[in-house]
Amino acid sequence: MFRKKKIFTPLLAVVAMTGLAACQTELEAPNDALLGDGAIEEDVMLDTQPSISIAMNAEGREFSLDGDDEANPTLVVSQGSTVEVTLCSAGGTHNWVVDDLGISTAEVSDDGDCDTIEFTADQVGEFEYYCSVGNHREEGMVGTLVVE
Repeated sequence: MFRKKKIFTPLLAVVAMTGLAACQTELEAPNDALLGDGAIEEDVMLDTQPSISIAMNAEGREFSLDGDDEANPTLVVSQGSTVEVTLCSAGGTHNWVVDDLGISTAEVSDDGDCDTIEFTADQVGEFEYYCSVGNHREEGMVGTLVVE
């Protein structure tokens, strides 16, 4: 009887180790399947339109993108994209308006004052954006938003 315990104990240890290894393999397999084949990621991408964030500054009679000195840049986005525009004043009172799409930020007036709007770019075309404060538009505070 003493001898049977010695044989049984190592046998039990081997069975337990095999069972643990099998459990670990079972846990890893579904994760590898979800992450490895890419099908789930592709399905999500097909249903989700891209989001675009545009950070604009307004100063004097010009718009500019954060980190870029180009005045009144042409903005290009894809049709169906969710577009977020944040306008910040770098001096003076300004807003950002696109009449043809019916969108506008609130006026921002203090240095560092910002307003953010979000819209879906559902119409293809070229649309004028401008500042409607005072005569800023007439003085050249105008750019183009392209939806392609």
